[in-house]
Amino acid sequence: MKKFKNIILVLLLIATAVTGPISVNAKAAETLGDLRNELKALEKEKKDYENKKNSTKAEINNKSEAVKQANDDIIKAENDIEAAKIKIAESQEEITKISAETEELLRFMQVMNGENAYLEYITGASSMTEMIQRLKAVDQITTYNREQLDNLKDLIKKNEQLQVDLAAKQVELESKIVEYEKRISSLGKDLSELAEISEDIDDQIKNQKALIRSYEDMGCKEDQKLSACVDIAKNAGWLKPLVKGRVTSLWGYRIHPTKGTYKFHNGIDLGIGEGTKIYSAASGTVAAITKKSSCGGNKVYVHSYVNGKAYTHYYFHLLDIKVKVGDKVSTDTIIGTVGGGKSTQSYDKCTTGAHLHFGIAKGFYLGGGKEGYSSYSKFTSNSINPPGFPGKGVWFYSR
Repeated sequence: MKKFKNIILVLLLIATAVTGPISVNAKAAETLGDLRNELKALEKEKKDYENKKNSTKAEINNKSEAVKQANDDIIKAENDIEAAKIKIAESQEEITKISAETEELLRFMQVMNGENAYLEYITGASSMTEMIQRLKAVDQITTYNREQLDNLKDLIKKNEQLQVDLAAKQVELESKIVEYEKRISSLGKDLSELAEISEDIDDQIKNQKALIRSYEDMGCKEDQKLSACVDIAKNAGWLKPLVKGRVTSLWGYRIHPTKGTYKFHNGIDLGIGEGTKIYSAASGTVAAITKKSSCGGNKVYVHSYVNGKAYTHYYFHLLDIKVKVGDKVSTDTIIGTVGGGKSTQSYDKCTTGAHLHFGIAKGFYLGGGKEGYSSYSKFTSNSINPPGFPGKGVWFYSR
């Protein structure tokens, strides 16, 4: 069962990579001109995400207004139900009153104990005209009372039905409120994800600009093959980035320590005190640097060839950075120092304590040449399990 679950997780990772943000790197950037085109594509992608974020905000506002209106309608329905109850009570009182009047009037029309009050009333007229008028008056009063009774009974039925309809409307409105609130929650999550993606794109744009400047500083021509312009060091294997440390979290799927969700962890966490020196795990060239990211803090990306293959190795949650883009580094070069603790948590929200997040990805992320690419989703899917480390919770004492 566990093996089956692991297979599912791998498939989910592949699906995530496939369905992630659209790659702006349909063809590898082999020249400075290609890198500039990638930069334009990244800037367009950011604009598209900003537009989507704004439309999501607008929908959240609309749904929030709909919830407010539904709550107002529920209160109105409650008030209308109370008003209908009052009208029913008043109508019932009026029916009782008119019924009593009608019964009394009908008694005049009945012969009781040998006396015919109705006939006395009619025959007591002084003339034929008055008698006809008295007949009409009695008939009109009884007809009117019957009509009133029928109208009041209809009113009671209508008010009773109104109560039923209003109660049903309340249920419908409450259901809509639940639906709207779920949608608002969903949109809020979408907005959060969009914000994170937007930050990633911002970082990519900054890094792409820095990389272009770095190639320009190296003297690379606009149409010159970057592979011919830049010489990236070759390595026979990997070293650890720390002289000493403890593995606190492995590469792969895990429960995110700050967000509480099941997410892919594209690196290995190495626990050690803040300020500990971090060395480059292989000789290469510093490709990109991100400062004070909201998730990852200070980051350094290095391009290297190891056993003839292109890789990007990266270092997150740094307290400070000791290199700059374009620097040639060796395994003795200090990349920076370990952060992730109280000193960086004011801006780095994806850390719960001092540690180094170290990772390796195939190809040159934010790089040029046939091995280069700019897609962050491709960078995540290209992530591999860093080799040479012990199991979780185990210390190591050499590189």
